[in-house]
Amino acid sequence: MIFPDSHKKIERANKHIADIQFLLSQFTNDPRCYSAAIQFDPKTRQNFLCISIREDLFPSDDVALTIGDALHNLRSALDLMYYQIVSAGDGKATDWAHFPMEDTREALENRWLSSALKQKQVSVELGKVIVDKIKPYSTGNPLLWALHDMNITDKHKLLVPVLKLMAILDVRLEDDKGRQVGNSIYYMDESCNIRLRDADDRNVTVKNKGKASAVILFGEGTPFESQTVIVSLTRITEEVTRTVEAFEMLPIGE
Repeated sequence: MIFPDSHKKIERANKHIADIQFLLSQFTNDPRCYSAAIQFDPKTRQNFLCISIREDLFPSDDVALTIGDALHNLRSALDLMYYQIVSAGDGKATDWAHFPMEDTREALENRWLSSALKQKQVSVELGKVIVDKIKPYSTGNPLLWALHDMNITDKHKLLVPVLKLMAILDVRLEDDKGRQVGNSIYYMDESCNIRLRDADDRNVTVKNKGKASAVILFGEGTPFESQTVIVSLTRITEEVTRTVEAFEMLPIGE
């Protein structure tokens, strides 16, 4: 059995992921997205390169909404598949039919499987495939469970993304004699204040502040806390695709 509607939802999720990458690229390509200045400490005679990112220019709401859209489409891909599976069997697909996701294997067996078998939504064999091979619970298939968890969260509040500046590239710093100071690439720490160790007691200016390199992270309390949004969503998409393709290999409705 083929699930064309599920693949359409996956394709739409991939478009949303690409849209998030585009929003990030738009931000980092904007020369206003961060400022770079030299701070001189007259006591120590040391120079510091100080970077300040303009988070007010980052389209946080657009990214949050697009993350939610990607998650909803991926969850819908599984639900559409399950509805089609149930419709092809002896049971009756209702508006409440959805692909099972539980926190634990025990809950999956006791809460979903017993009910699904009773209502003839799935066969014993198909139930075993879902429980034993797909394992849509937290310790069995963390990617599918994360999709389930974040999809629920997004129905109640936005999954607010976290912007993190990783580096600035192609930087040009010079002293008052036109000599280059420091490096052309700087990787950011939490302070975003970088000591210029070869510039003590020199008058340094920023000739070219370079270009920003940044990532978007999932926020606190999510299954992918502090992990990159684009990579995490891509991994979930790949797992949903594998799941749909696995069911397409089964002799359902034959």
